[in-house]
Amino acid sequence: MRRRLVAIGALLLCRNAVADTVPDTSADYFGDLPVVLSASRLVQTVDEAPAAVTVIDRDMIKASGVRDIVDLFRLVPGMVVGMYKGHQPTVGFHGFTDPYFRQLQVLIDGVSIYSPMWGGAEWSELPIALEDIERIEVVRGPNAAAFGANSFLGVVNIITRDPAVEHGLEAVANVGENGIGDALVRYAASSGELRYRLTAGQRSDQGLDSQPDTRRSNFLNLRSHYRLTAEDELRLQAGYVGGSQGEGVYAVPNHTDGPRPRHSDAGSVQLRWTRVRGSDEEFWLQLSHAERSNRETIPYILQLGALGNWNYPISQSYEYRRTDLEMQHTTRFGEATRAVWGAQMRNDGARSIPFYASSDWQGSSLFRVFGNLEWRPATQWIVAGGAMFEHNSITGSSVSPSVAINRQLLPGHTLRLRAADARRTPTLYEDRINWRYELPAGVKTTLLAMGSPLANLPLEQSALTRDNVDDERIRSRELSYLGHFPDQRLNIELDLFEHRLDNLIGLYKYRYPTVLGTLDPGHYGNIYGFNNLASARVKGRSATARWQPQPGSLIYLAASRTAIDADGQDANLLSASGPRHTVSLLFSQDLFDSWQFSLGYYRVGPMQPLSGGDPLPATDRVDLRLAKRFKLGSSRGEIALVVQNATDSNPVFELKDIDRRTSWLSIRYEY
Repeated sequence: MRRRLVAIGALLLCRNAVADTVPDTSADYFGDLPVVLSASRLVQTVDEAPAAVTVIDRDMIKASGVRDIVDLFRLVPGMVVGMYKGHQPTVGFHGFTDPYFRQLQVLIDGVSIYSPMWGGAEWSELPIALEDIERIEVVRGPNAAAFGANSFLGVVNIITRDPAVEHGLEAVANVGENGIGDALVRYAASSGELRYRLTAGQRSDQGLDSQPDTRRSNFLNLRSHYRLTAEDELRLQAGYVGGSQGEGVYAVPNHTDGPRPRHSDAGSVQLRWTRVRGSDEEFWLQLSHAERSNRETIPYILQLGALGNWNYPISQSYEYRRTDLEMQHTTRFGEATRAVWGAQMRNDGARSIPFYASSDWQGSSLFRVFGNLEWRPATQWIVAGGAMFEHNSITGSSVSPSVAINRQLLPGHTLRLRAADARRTPTLYEDRINWRYELPAGVKTTLLAMGSPLANLPLEQSALTRDNVDDERIRSRELSYLGHFPDQRLNIELDLFEHRLDNLIGLYKYRYPTVLGTLDPGHYGNIYGFNNLASARVKGRSATARWQPQPGSLIYLAASRTAIDADGQDANLLSASGPRHTVSLLFSQDLFDSWQFSLGYYRVGPMQPLSGGDPLPATDRVDLRLAKRFKLGSSRGEIALVVQNATDSNPVFELKDIDRRTSWLSIRYEY
C-alpha cells in the first residue's frame, strides 16, 4: 500500500509542476472519437462500431515506455501479460492465460500472424518496431463474423504507419540493466508516385534470472506504396526476424530440458492492389506468404543400463508456412446502408519429425466468405449484422454470425447491445501431434537380434492425438455504454458481458506402450492427447476512461472484474486461469522546458496460468518514464530514462520466475 501511495503522490506532484504555457502537441483525440477498422472491416467511430474496441495510440505507446509490443496489452481491461521461460510471453483475456493463448486472433495490417502450428502469436519475434506502429485496435469479444475462426475471445490488429506521414531518418538506442542493448534505424521517403519506409533493428537482453533465456534478434521490414492511377495503388510489405535465444531450465547435468540455444528465422511478404472510387467504394485484392523455422537440439546421453549409454540428441526443431489470398469490397447502398464483403483462401503447413513423427508436411486449408452490413434506419439508430461462412479441412463447415444495435440516447451518449458467435479451429499441433522418441538404431538392432517385442515400440511417447478434435465454440452477449464529453475532454466506456464457451480443447492422459514404459512403468508410459473436454461461462464487467484535463496531460484508466465458472476436466484450473480483477492506469504529463513524465500502474488479482503455471499472488507493477526533448539545428531528439517494476518484483509464471526492477536509457534522434 505504501508503494502505491508513493506512486500516486509522484503523479500528483507532476500535475502541479506543469507550466502554464505547455503546448498541446498531441493529436485531437477528444475533438472527434477515434476511428477503428477492426470491429466490422468498415471505417467507424468507436461509438458507432458494433463491438467494444480498445485503441492504443502512439501517445499511449510512447508514455508506456515498453520495449516489447506484448506489454502494451496490460492497458486492455481484463488482459494479462506474463512470461514463460523468459521470452515466451503468457497472455490471457478474461481467463485462459497460457504461453500458447490460442483464443485471440492477431493481425498486422489486417493479415493474420496466428501460428498454424501452435496457435497464438510469436510475440517475442515480431518483425516490426514500436516506432512503426500507428495504433493497435483490440476488439474485446468474439469477432469471427469479420475475421473468421480463431477470432474467439478477441482480435488484435496492429496497424503500422503509412510512409506518407513520415519523412527522413530516425535512430533509436536502448542501453541498460539486464544486458539490454537495442538498436533501431528507420528511413521514410517519397519520390513521385512512390513512398516507402524501411526499418532495421536489433533486440537483446538476458531475460529472467531463473532461466537461461538470453536473446539476441535482428529484424527488418519494408512498407512501400506505388500510385498507379488516381484510383489504383499497389502496396508491398515484407519483413524478416531471426536470431538466437536461450531455452530450457537450469538443472542437473544430462536433463531432457537442459540449457541450449534456439535459432529461428521468420519471413513474410504481402502484396495488395487497391482501387478506391470514393469514401465508401473500395476494392482490394491481396496475396501474402509467411514462413518460420526453428532449429533446436538438446544434448543428452541416453542411459539404458545393460544396453549401454547412447549419445541421443533430442531435436525440437520445426517449421511452418502459410499462403493466403484474400479480396474485399466495400460499398454503399443509398444514404442509410453500407456493406463490406469478401472471400479468402488459405493453405497452412507444418513439418517436424519430433512433433509429427514424420518428415512430411502436415497441411490444412480453408475457404471463407464473409459479409457485414451497417443500416441506419433513423438518426439515433444503427443496426449492424454480419456472418462468416468457413470450410476448413480439419473440422469442416461452420457459420459465425454477429448482430449489434447502437442507440444514441443523447449526443455523445450511446448504448450498444451485441450478440456474436465464434469458433476456434484446432491447430495442427492439437489435431495431429505425434510426439515420440525412437530407439537408437544400435539398440533397435540389438533388440531385434534378441527377438524382443520391445524392438517394435518407440523409446518413449510424449503426446498423441487419437481422437477427432472439434471446434471450440463461444456464444457472447454484451451491453455497453459509451460517453463522449468534448468540453471535459473525456471519453468513457462501461461494458457488461457474458461468454458461454463449449467444446474447450484440453489434454488428457492415457497409457501407451513404449520401451521405457515397459522397463519403468512407474515413471514412463503415460502420454497425453487432445480432445474437447470442458466448458465455461465467463461473466464480467469492465470500464475505461481517457481524460485530458489540460493540454499536455493524459490520464487513461481501465478496470475489469471477471468470474469464470468452468465445468469438465481441469475445471478448477480453468476457473483460476484469469484474475477476478485487473486495474491499469497510465498517466502522462508534459512539464516545463520540454520535459515529460509518465507513470504506468498495473494491478492483477490472484490467478494460475495454464500449462503448468504456479498459483500466483496479486501483483502490482509500476513503470516510470522521464524524458527530455531537444533540438539540434533542424534535427530533434529525445533522451529518456525508463524504470520497469520500479517499486517491486513480481512472479510471472512460476513463483521462482521473478520479473525484477529493470532500468534503461533510451536515446532517439530524428533527422
